[in-house]
Amino acid sequence: MKTSGWIRLIGILCIVFGTHGIMNTIIPLVFPEMTGTGNENLPDDSPDLIRWIMNLQYITLLANAIYLMTGIFFLMKKPFSLKLMYIALIFSILVRIVPMLIFNRYNSIPFSYYEINIFSLIGPFIDIVLLIGVYRLAKYYFNPDDSVIKLFGDNIMEILNPRIMKILTFMGIVSLSVSLTILGLWIHAFNIGDNQAERVAVFNNYFPDFLQGRSAVSYLSLAFSALAIVISSICLNSSGKIWKVNMLILVFSCLLLLLNLFQMM
Repeated sequence: MKTSGWIRLIGILCIVFGTHGIMNTIIPLVFPEMTGTGNENLPDDSPDLIRWIMNLQYITLLANAIYLMTGIFFLMKKPFSLKLMYIALIFSILVRIVPMLIFNRYNSIPFSYYEINIFSLIGPFIDIVLLIGVYRLAKYYFNPDDSVIKLFGDNIMEILNPRIMKILTFMGIVSLSVSLTILGLWIHAFNIGDNQAERVAVFNNYFPDFLQGRSAVSYLSLAFSALAIVISSICLNSSGKIWKVNMLILVFSCLLLLLNLFQMM
């Protein structure tokens, strides 16, 4: 992909994730009774726990606001954009990881993204991938020549022969199919149920117990959509039918990613 393409992709992802993070942080702060995160649901292990959690909420809101603004500046290619991007991504990783380690000793935390599980680690993983991508792109960022950049390294791209490309394309199709299947199951449950509670109950019956938590299935669909985007982005270096298939995977995966982010707000 060309330099401008990688810049647009990273910048847009930062804007989307930053906007989602702001909405996901503001709603519990403004409407705690709607999300079940009121003070009455907090554990009594520590008298300072409520104050710590509220302060972390404001810090998380700040981190997401910086995340969003960084994406805008990154697209504008401001002189300070690269340094700001490093700061924003590292700050976001710390804001996500450190509270998990601190609150791991509590049995119950009302904010699910403070619990250490596979879904709460998706955000830091995405930040790390973006950080690696920005680092690889740094020396080409201000280059006026819009040349093709192998963001994942020359050695890695050299081993991606047509056979490997076909295997990766198949993996991209499978990843996209998982997200599409989850969407199809929700549409089916929506048509069966008479009210929202019944629809959610029918939908949850399709999944095992560890996916019964709030937004757990959405995180799963989000993860497979992101995986399909990464795989299809790599395979865009191919040509012919493989390129067309991966372009379709990329488009539909981005749409599903945005749909899942919208549903989680």
